[in-house]
Amino acid sequence: MTSRRLATENLPPLATHEVHTRGVRGWLVVDSVCEGLAFGGFRFSETTSEEEVKDLARAMTWKLKAHGMPVGGAKAGLCCRPDHPELPAMLVEVAEAWRRPLSESTVLGKDMGATDALLDGLYEALGRPQLALAQARGGGCPGRIRDLKGYMQHMTGRGAAWAAEAELGTLVGKRLAIQGAGLVGVGTAVRAHELGGVVVGISDACGAVASPDGIPIEALVAAASRDTRRIDPGALGFSCDRFERDQLLALDADVLVLAAGSRTVTAELARTVRAPVVIEASNLGFTDEARDVLHAAGVTVIPDIIASSSSAALVAHQIATGNGWEAEPLWERIAADIRGAVKVCGAQARRLSTSVRRAYIDHYG
Repeated sequence: MTSRRLATENLPPLATHEVHTRGVRGWLVVDSVCEGLAFGGFRFSETTSEEEVKDLARAMTWKLKAHGMPVGGAKAGLCCRPDHPELPAMLVEVAEAWRRPLSESTVLGKDMGATDALLDGLYEALGRPQLALAQARGGGCPGRIRDLKGYMQHMTGRGAAWAAEAELGTLVGKRLAIQGAGLVGVGTAVRAHELGGVVVGISDACGAVASPDGIPIEALVAAASRDTRRIDPGALGFSCDRFERDQLLALDADVLVLAAGSRTVTAELARTVRAPVVIEASNLGFTDEARDVLHAAGVTVIPDIIASSSSAALVAHQIATGNGWEAEPLWERIAADIRGAVKVCGAQARRLSTSVRRAYIDHYG
């Protein structure tokens, strides 16, 4: 039987599955189910909480609404570092605790801290392919998400760059400051560069680097691949300034991109933002108070439920159709959905003097 449940802001999630393993707590939250399926990432972080996982699962539901809601939204989190020495054994216990939802409705992919090896370990312990639920729908669905048609490097960054381009009209010559030098931050830098953008600053876990003339993208990718916790200015191969991490937010730029952890930008930090447009490529990058500060200051924020939706949309469409989409038309649809959401919700936000996030929820709810 086909099931369909679209979450609203005030409804609780469909189900929350908790696990306790070797002194570590974890949660799998199924926020909504559409056409019998739900999808979301699995994160590994010492700061993960039940509340955060619920918020992330709800955000996944909202992300997919602009893309036609091919499946529902879910999220999982384990409150530990991704290099925890007992993590492989813990995932065996997690797989058993969550066997029913993972066998009946929910597909998990990568999120913060996750690796292909960790996800492979989870599904090996479960005794079924990662995409077994999608394979049951027929077609030529592979066993792993990373083998889906259209899956590519820098997918989330691609959507974030499209969102920025839609808001600004063009990225040619536009200056970007990027918070976070992980996969999403570097991916956004690469994709924005392809559209003509210039990265003038980027922060990592330890600090930030900046150059008013722009950071060469090839040098940035090479430096970030060495150690995403710290971009060594010497590795960039040219002269640039290095300063405190959070000072990146105050950099003079046309666009600020958030690509670090959840709720890393507080109200205090929001008051330092100088860019007129912020692209929230990270999940839940702001505290609620920070969103209020930026709205009051007239800063346009393209929220995560638009800007960080492209990779989720790719996977959701493919698992809903058994890998039935060809890559090019699917990416064209995703680009149109993101750009359309920015345009429609941006216009509504300006008309009603509200945030783009509020306009999105009102429009797609």
